[in-house]
Amino acid sequence: MRAMRCWKPCRRVALLLAALAGCCSSPLSAQTAHWGGSLRGYQFFRLEDLPPQLAGTRRDLEFGSLRLTWEQPQASHLKWEVHAVLEILSPPFEEAAGVATGRSNDFLPLQSVWAEDDGYRLEGRFDRLNLQMELGRVRVTAGRQAITWGVAYFWPTLDLFSPFSPQRIDRDYKAGVDAVRATVALGRYSEVQIVAASLGPAVSRDGALAAQFRFHLGRLDLGFVGGKSHGDSVAGVFFTGDLQGTALRGEVAWTDSDDPLERSLDRGAFWRATLGIDRQITPDWGLTLELAYNGFGVGSAQQYLALSNTDRVRRGELFSLGTYYAGAALTWQLHPLWTFTQSLLFNAQDASALWIPALAWSTSDNSSLLLAVQTGFGSSLRPDLSPNSEYGPVPTTAFAAFTWYF
Repeated sequence: MRAMRCWKPCRRVALLLAALAGCCSSPLSAQTAHWGGSLRGYQFFRLEDLPPQLAGTRRDLEFGSLRLTWEQPQASHLKWEVHAVLEILSPPFEEAAGVATGRSNDFLPLQSVWAEDDGYRLEGRFDRLNLQMELGRVRVTAGRQAITWGVAYFWPTLDLFSPFSPQRIDRDYKAGVDAVRATVALGRYSEVQIVAASLGPAVSRDGALAAQFRFHLGRLDLGFVGGKSHGDSVAGVFFTGDLQGTALRGEVAWTDSDDPLERSLDRGAFWRATLGIDRQITPDWGLTLELAYNGFGVGSAQQYLALSNTDRVRRGELFSLGTYYAGAALTWQLHPLWTFTQSLLFNAQDASALWIPALAWSTSDNSSLLLAVQTGFGSSLRPDLSPNSEYGPVPTTAFAAFTWYF
């Protein structure tokens, strides 16, 4: 019986690799296919004592990810992009892994949980599976792909397509979404993107149709976003610029929601805004600062639980529950191979903060080692396990990660 349980995940691994190889079996042009990938492993360990209600919960957490990538030109105007991913998380649900992994809500059946119990979850999926077509000044990409809109780092307001969470430090790969995207070049660094996507299993509920206009105006880039997503009407503007060596960026978004639960919470329409700066202070020191306003947020931690149950938060479009935020990342390259980064997220509404110091070592040209700690400051959980602040309940967790690219 144990052999049969092991055989099923292995068989599915083989099927995933066979499907990837099948993509490669199509007639090839003279261009050379590009193979690559990465292998990354995270080990987490919770340092502080657990509350009595969580006694017996594991302190450790393991996360591993194998990604195989393949790009194949199919003549002068066609190209395939395929990323096959195999991930294991043990135990299967733990917030600490949010610094390393995130998921989108998918429409195409390109993923499957292959094995799962109380101790682990093994999952395989195609994170990229798309065909890119160059048609003069128009590029069309159809299939699962990564899409990023807006210019915010910690708190994106205009990114409608599986945005990163504020505490995410592993940002090498963004989760793919199922979409058709047309990009029209308007000139140097200026373009229009039109995206039709389904950000979940039902197009009627999870569909999105939106456009982004981006214009390069010398030292200023200006952009506009508008469309429909999950039934919402969304509109916004963003900019990036340079002021004597300091990069300035910002974005503002307005959302008109048709969700009955959000309207019952007086969140039928709301604004969000983010303003950030990036500065290379010295050759060895760099600084990122960001301020954010979240009109969807609430003024009291007692309302966090109700807000966290809205579809917008559950599907990962929005991560923050308060109203006013500040974030900073200070980077120090203490050696050509060593970089120390301190990230701090602050919720001004409930005076809680999340601090993530991380030391990265470039062990070779294609591998790296990361040592880090994540800890929260602020009021902790109530006796009923509801949050008394956003970041206060986050336990102090040390983690190490090794990444190898091939």
